[in-house]
Amino acid sequence: MKRHLTLLLAAAALAACSSAAAPRLDDQTPSTSQTPARVVDTLSIGLGQSATFDAGRLEIRFEARVGDSRCPANVVCFWQGDAHAKIVTRVAGGAGVTSSLHSTIEPRKVTVDRYTISMVGLTPFPGTGRDSETPTLIVRVASE
Repeated sequence: MKRHLTLLLAAAALAACSSAAAPRLDDQTPSTSQTPARVVDTLSIGLGQSATFDAGRLEIRFEARVGDSRCPANVVCFWQGDAHAKIVTRVAGGAGVTSSLHSTIEPRKVTVDRYTISMVGLTPFPGTGRDSETPTLIVRVASE
């Protein structure tokens, strides 16, 4: 019992040492300059619809489901397949830029201005019996 207690105390001491702040080597105060925070969000966009990000600065429109060769949910496949969507992006009301996004092959992400957009999913998933539903593109957007 004493041995377990000793090991526990030693582990706690090591953890406390590793989390301590490193001493400063100079007498200067830390810089007050701010670096912009990275913002990440997930958006669901219906076919023919748009969604905005960064207080409306970036607009993403799900223009088309170009193809969907993903393995149906009710089948066993040797390859997972790929979902392919076409999007139109617009930054700060500027001209629209058309891009392709894929789920498993390139391009899996696109960069527009300071934003990176990647496909998370496309619903409905094949083989779920929901083929008549309006497609929804799910994207992850990050600002740099």
